[in-house]
Amino acid sequence: MLKQGPSWFFCLWGSNPRDGKNEKTNGGIILGQAAYKWVASVEFWDCYAKWYKLWIEHTDYHGKIIEVLMAMTGPGWRVLDIGAGNGILSFPLHSQGCHVTALEPSMGMRNLLHQEAFKKRVDRLNVDDRRWEAVPCDEFLDADLILACNSLHLTEIGFEMALAKIFRTRPRNVLLITELGPPEIRVRWPCRDYTVVLTKSFDVDNSYAYHHLNEMVEHWTFIKGSPPQPDEISDLKNKIILKNGHLWIKHTSRVVMYWWKWEEMRKEL
Repeated sequence: MLKQGPSWFFCLWGSNPRDGKNEKTNGGIILGQAAYKWVASVEFWDCYAKWYKLWIEHTDYHGKIIEVLMAMTGPGWRVLDIGAGNGILSFPLHSQGCHVTALEPSMGMRNLLHQEAFKKRVDRLNVDDRRWEAVPCDEFLDADLILACNSLHLTEIGFEMALAKIFRTRPRNVLLITELGPPEIRVRWPCRDYTVVLTKSFDVDNSYAYHHLNEMVEHWTFIKGSPPQPDEISDLKNKIILKNGHLWIKHTSRVVMYWWKWEEMRKEL
């Protein structure tokens, strides 16, 4: 359901939209438990798809991630993309000659994916509407790559169990992309069978661009659950940067990539 990291959630308002509380770490404001539950729901992403589309059309958030994918995969790879969103990572892999399954439970996000497939004239991308929790491991045994970008922490079974399930599936490669770190999540290095072959950390532009102030207020209202107060609108206006005919709320996020390779495959190379 997610190719957009959690830090965007508070880049405008800096407060928990449902319970009025913040949780802070060294990395800045992160989602509280009530907000996690809300954002993790399929219903949220069904409704949020229009705002995701607005964001993805004005950002190169995934550019460096795609560069790594293109360098480390090849034609014929069998790939599972967990929480594929609009297919921002699935389509480059498909164009590389990979056999991709895009796992996306939100109908709103799948609609965006199908729109992208139509524009790109792609008709052989497999789209699966299940959550990762509902997928039996044996369906993707020995996949060449299972990847998850900003999605595992929103599963019903939690980040650690969702990642452990990936390794139980025994893919040849695992790619995790996340903005989160301790204490929200802890990436535990598997003690056997898999070796970390790549870790990469970098800053990405995670800004939002709006066409007019009313659009920004509508976005705020959806997240907060109520219209902004006059002082909040004033704060928003103070954050606005006018550029190329758009109203920008600038924001930068730190992204970390982890790539594991199955030891048996390393022995074959």
